[in-house]
Amino acid sequence: MSPSGQDGGSGKDPVSGHEETDTPVIGHAASFAPGASVPWHTHDRGQLALTLARVMRVETPQRVWLVPRGSVLWLPAGTPHRSLAPEERSMRSLFVRDDGAGALPDSPSAVEQGTPLADMVTWLAETYDRERLDRAWTTVAGAALALVRPAPGLSVRLPRPGDPAVARIADAVSADPSDERSLEEWGDILAVSPRTLRRRVQAETGMTYRDWRRYLALTAAAEKLLTGDRVTDVAFEAGYATSSAFVAAFHKAFQVTPGQFQRLAGG
Repeated sequence: MSPSGQDGGSGKDPVSGHEETDTPVIGHAASFAPGASVPWHTHDRGQLALTLARVMRVETPQRVWLVPRGSVLWLPAGTPHRSLAPEERSMRSLFVRDDGAGALPDSPSAVEQGTPLADMVTWLAETYDRERLDRAWTTVAGAALALVRPAPGLSVRLPRPGDPAVARIADAVSADPSDERSLEEWGDILAVSPRTLRRRVQAETGMTYRDWRRYLALTAAAEKLLTGDRVTDVAFEAGYATSSAFVAAFHKAFQVTPGQFQRLAGG
């Protein structure tokens, strides 16, 4: 996950920048400026991605993943995704060819923590040399893949709308969770009737506009919680009049309270 584009199957990957080779696993280290956003893209290889930032947001067509520091996310080959982190961040990734990913999940998944996997991915990414892959490197790479076990992770089902008008609303609310513009107000801005917008939101997300907007705002709020912001401050910025109302809404969305959420992520 870095500049935009798609894999071409040979040569240099225009997205990650790694050089394609015949080896089943490629290690890659990358850094990003604060607030850098990586547009929608895919890879021909599966990606086992480790973030060294406090939190990274990764969007897939059906879910939004919040990946805290030291956590690993698995994205199968061909999975459309984009990422964003509010601070400068480093990533360490393993790009896995299909014939080496047989035992790995066939859908995006957080990876179970509490194993040496993060340290192994870091070492493999930082020591990878396509010209000199010794037995030790390939042995550790195989062992790392064997440690991949799916885990619930920190995510919420939030389908990415394909409709440009609905996508524009999603981007606005994600950028400013306190944005409470109604469908009537959005209709004026987008030159689309509120009734049409309501139908499009329902068709694209399977939710009412009210529920969808609330999930968008809570996902943005969750990112702030993972960067260490206080619950009361996040609640106010998200447009809630009281902390208790925010806690109740957050629990309904993520099945944990904001405080539990921070502790689960090591925040």
